[in-house]
Amino acid sequence: MKKNIQLLIPLFFLSIALHAQGVFDAVYNAQIHYEGTARSMAMGGATGAMGGDLTSVCINPAGLGLYRSSELTFSTGLQHVNTLSSYYDNNENDYRLRLSIPNIGFVMGGDVSNYKPLRYFLFSVGLTRTNDFSYRSTASGLNPYSSMVDDYIQVANGIDYLLNSYTDPGDYFNEHYPYDLSPAWETYLIDRFVDSTGHYFFNSPVPQGNVNQKDVMSCRGRSEEWTIAMAGNYYDKLYIGTSLGLSHLKRISNRTYHETSNDNSFESWSHTEELADTAWGVNFKCGAIYYPTSWLRVGATWHSRTRSAIGETWSTDTETRLNNGFHKYYSPNLYQTYDFRSPHSFTGSLAFLFPSRGMITADVDYLDYSTSRFISKEFSFSDTNDAIKNTLKPSLNIRLGMEWRLRQYFVRCGAAYYGSPYGFGENYGSMKKMALGWGYITDNDVICWDFAYELSRGIQAYTPYQFYVDGENIVDDIVQRQWRNKLVVTMKMKL
Repeated sequence: MKKNIQLLIPLFFLSIALHAQGVFDAVYNAQIHYEGTARSMAMGGATGAMGGDLTSVCINPAGLGLYRSSELTFSTGLQHVNTLSSYYDNNENDYRLRLSIPNIGFVMGGDVSNYKPLRYFLFSVGLTRTNDFSYRSTASGLNPYSSMVDDYIQVANGIDYLLNSYTDPGDYFNEHYPYDLSPAWETYLIDRFVDSTGHYFFNSPVPQGNVNQKDVMSCRGRSEEWTIAMAGNYYDKLYIGTSLGLSHLKRISNRTYHETSNDNSFESWSHTEELADTAWGVNFKCGAIYYPTSWLRVGATWHSRTRSAIGETWSTDTETRLNNGFHKYYSPNLYQTYDFRSPHSFTGSLAFLFPSRGMITADVDYLDYSTSRFISKEFSFSDTNDAIKNTLKPSLNIRLGMEWRLRQYFVRCGAAYYGSPYGFGENYGSMKKMALGWGYITDNDVICWDFAYELSRGIQAYTPYQFYVDGENIVDDIVQRQWRNKLVVTMKMKL
């Protein structure tokens, strides 16, 4: 279990010599959780065969063909994220609250002919949120066995060149380890000593174990997709649609790691990292919905890879309060660009219809996270892509929904399970959702109001640093259980 959990470490939360992408980053960029309209959210996102909704167009563009008139849609929501972090038998709660706009869009079109195969042709443009990265977590505990400084010392003592040379380590660290060992050296967190045989070794005033550790993470940002779609209605029985998706991601992550002593060996030290990501991408989708009988719709969709160009900035700063005073060091800013390819996905959908009463819907997504790839013309991602191929696995997402109509009112409920990218049966990286909602259509059938509440629960883990004894990392994992509460309201206006 320890080995599997460590694969979930986001590398931008670790002090490393050169920031690089890893398995967790591939998952972070590949996973999609559509938010969208209150109607789709209340039905668990199971909208692939439902149609007639702008979020359903994101899952299956053929759903656009079920519209009968032009429509303007706007959604807004409130989200509360609570994170429980467990570390060395200590639990800490933290939360973040924010407003959002999960969906806005426009549908245009109308009837073509009642006598030709093509009955309706429609066009839409919509903006739908595909992920919300906002959360805050706090983990703390008394580590009886190690300090993060032990990780620094272990790395430094593994550099033979510095153990047998009179060269100033500061110059070497500045060139090869500017974001972790160099700050530790400049702030006197580590120092070099010589033993009786004339060989050098590194040590620290921070003791090995019995230190109070605190890890605070904060992330804000979102990913969203502009979907430009068109669809046709053939004989009121077959619907075919296609769409072009323009994705955008913006995320700012901050981590502050802090240690204090239970004795007088040192006062405290802290290490802060900040990563800012911006990405633009493009994808293509095509799908169909078919009525084999009057009470059943069957849908199928193919989503292409999303090809994204990513730019990121990364920096660190370190503060120490030791017996010889206060010291602070800022690392240089690292900026790099690269490309990312998410996996293809396939969606199968069913909708069981109860005329004038309601429907029951189901979606199943299949995608293989191991086919994700990082690409760069400046440096090789071969090791990272090999790790992705060997670590990530195929996964299934399952969504269920129900809608029932009572005159002008709608009652809805839904549930969803998003499988772990680490394989069937794994919990880490998976997510469960439950939702409720209702809707109301005005007397003139021009304006519709929809409301939804969604509760989702996920679990993940990471190791704050790594310190090896006899080839095994002895640092406990920080296990995070996260609950997201969302309230969304949508207004639809027929034009």
